[in-house]
Amino acid sequence: MKSRRLLPILPVALAALLVGTCGKAPLVPDAPKGSAQWLPNIVMACTISTTDASGAQVSYQFDWGDGNKSQWSQFMDGGVPFADTHSYTDFGSHAIRARAKNSKRASGWSAPLSINVVAEGRVVWSIGFTDPEDIEDSSDFSLNSFAIGPDNTTYIACDYGALIARKPSGSIAWKFVLPDLDQITAAPVLADDGTILIGCSNDSIYALNPDGTLKWADSVGSQVWATGALGADGTAYFQTADTTVIALRSDGTQLWTFFTEGGNSAPVVGTDGTVYAVNQNGTVYAINPSDGSQKWASSVGKPVTAPPAIDPSRNALYVVDNETGVLQSINLENGTGGFQYTVGAEASGPIVDPDGNVYVGGVGKLSKLNSELEMVWEFVPPLGGVVSTPAITVDGYLYVLVVPGKKRLALQGTDSLYAVNPDGTRRWACGLGEGMSDPEYPLSAPKLDASGFIYVGDGFRAWCVAGVSAPAQSIWPMIQRDARNTGRAR
Repeated sequence: MKSRRLLPILPVALAALLVGTCGKAPLVPDAPKGSAQWLPNIVMACTISTTDASGAQVSYQFDWGDGNKSQWSQFMDGGVPFADTHSYTDFGSHAIRARAKNSKRASGWSAPLSINVVAEGRVVWSIGFTDPEDIEDSSDFSLNSFAIGPDNTTYIACDYGALIARKPSGSIAWKFVLPDLDQITAAPVLADDGTILIGCSNDSIYALNPDGTLKWADSVGSQVWATGALGADGTAYFQTADTTVIALRSDGTQLWTFFTEGGNSAPVVGTDGTVYAVNQNGTVYAINPSDGSQKWASSVGKPVTAPPAIDPSRNALYVVDNETGVLQSINLENGTGGFQYTVGAEASGPIVDPDGNVYVGGVGKLSKLNSELEMVWEFVPPLGGVVSTPAITVDGYLYVLVVPGKKRLALQGTDSLYAVNPDGTRRWACGLGEGMSDPEYPLSAPKLDASGFIYVGDGFRAWCVAGVSAPAQSIWPMIQRDARNTGRAR
């Protein structure tokens, strides 16, 4: 008789068990991850993930904050990031939220990702840095200053011995300031594990952890004015001003040194790991990455400041000297010379597009050359001046900083960032501040992030300007090859 009275209880207990495990909604997702700055009419992405307490699969939906919601995604395992895309037709601020559901219930909406939709060619933000010991003395950003991380964190080098990490949201993540404010004149290099490497005027190379703390410092016996390069195995290569190219393991120990008589140009790395460096007398060296032995040497005759570019498909290293402005292609295997083109005074570094066309600045203009270094077109900014190394997007648009009417180390007039169409016509110009140029160092060159934003240093500010598309998937789309400044051909 007792067993008969218990039977009605079983369905109730079973139902309670089912409700307890399958009737709950997934956990509310964290705020979506994505760029804080969006461009109108450009498809961009956000990422979300969450888990379900019962281990059930989940589906996601975005509320884009402009009256539109995405369709629910397919079901997937919890904890697996899901990305969806959207584009906005208007300017202004929006709050993007997301939620998740299992087969039974939906979660609440997440905290928002606040974004701002800005017009192409508009300044998104700018930042300065003052001497901590004299706030009236501002750092100059006219030299090559930027590296961009995979998450679009911007690493900004200041000549007053500081490196600033700025998050896409606009907040400053951290500042690393050298105690004696020793000078930094070149952008950092970002390693695959997030380590930040940068040279300094105090004869040292510094490695910082992703949180801005010091990982190690290595005294190399001479000032380091140029950006480094990074091999596929994580070995870093820097050229000192007075003597050598130095290969550093990831722990900061020296693998080898190669005597070059020094120079102010950054080394670059070929697809096979060969290191190419140019000394202060214009001699190009190809260096074996395993032991630092010389493969070959070739002379371009004049000092080289701007970093070279590599086109592996044509077996060419492009080098331009900063006195006569002669751009030369050099055979990667044996150092023999090939095509030449006279760019002219105050030449920039070269870049290479997917079709092998070469772009270079000089004598107040930007030139497009074919792979045999024959003229295709020239873009001449209205006010002329010193033209930086350009950068090219996946859509073929080019960005270049122009410093008009400047004498060496003199401030005069407003500089502009120009956007140039694929046919060489002007797209737009954005006025910045007043900067300087110095033929002994590369002028700050635009860097592009994956969301299409442009970063460039100028005078007393570092700038972010809204562009139109991501970097070209090309041979050498910007100075030092990529946003991380690896200087390595792919």
